[in-house]
Amino acid sequence: MEVKRICQWCGKPFIAQKTTTCYCSHQCSNLGYKERIRERKRELKKMQELLQPKQASEGQDFFSFAQAAKLMGVTRQYIYKLVKENKLRASRISGKKSLIRRADIELMLKTKPYESIKPKDDVDITEYYTAEQIAEKYKVNTKWVWTYTREHDVPKVKIRQFNYYSKKHIDAIFAKYRTDDALTEWYTPEEIEKKYGMTRVAIRSQVYRNNIPSKKEHGQIFYSKLHFDLSKQTAENDSSEYYTVQEAMKKYNLTRDSVYGILQFHEIKREKKGRFVRFLKVEFDHIMGAR
Repeated sequence: MEVKRICQWCGKPFIAQKTTTCYCSHQCSNLGYKERIRERKRELKKMQELLQPKQASEGQDFFSFAQAAKLMGVTRQYIYKLVKENKLRASRISGKKSLIRRADIELMLKTKPYESIKPKDDVDITEYYTAEQIAEKYKVNTKWVWTYTREHDVPKVKIRQFNYYSKKHIDAIFAKYRTDDALTEWYTPEEIEKKYGMTRVAIRSQVYRNNIPSKKEHGQIFYSKLHFDLSKQTAENDSSEYYTVQEAMKKYNLTRDSVYGILQFHEIKREKKGRFVRFLKVEFDHIMGAR
């Protein structure tokens, strides 16, 4: 009986005399046997490496970050992440040494830190918002709610395929958007651009520096008209008392180097406002008048 086979070692086709023949020659058979022995040794060594951390940790109550990582079968960076997120407790015993208790590892695994869904019996539904309720109350887009709650790890429960978000956490996140109810007039960024000729970056900088109230409705940002106009008037009044380098050059027909030379020689105090260096008009006029 002749059977066409493929050698399991060299991959060449050959005619086998038996159905159990796997190799084309005695040499390939020997090489295949040695490879099987090596493979068994590798598997045995791998099993020993997996068992070694568990055996070594028996009776040990404290672990370094590296030992805890081996014990749990994760990377050391992941242990650092768990400690940073307060999901795993570590005790610092010196400037460069911290230890983790076995009891704290077991406690973390029991509390299931990544499981946010609670049993229905433990949930008070009045303490939670739906995404639609958040969108209606704070005038934002529903898709924006899903993204924002995920980024801020807002606690949630799932009941009948609907997600409910913690009212306490949502209200705390949106607290910064609350504004004075007495404010009734608002600018959009487009209106500010048209009126004052400012870029979006300049608008955001003005709002940040002057703590101008803002609100967000349906994805659109609004800035208090009263506060924004007041901040611009203050800036204009303030600028009337100062020269910029360009203004001093134009008024006294000086070069840039000459202006900076006068400022440095007479020790005139300078300050930087945005992209411009400015200094008091009265001081510079006094120096120029003395000349």
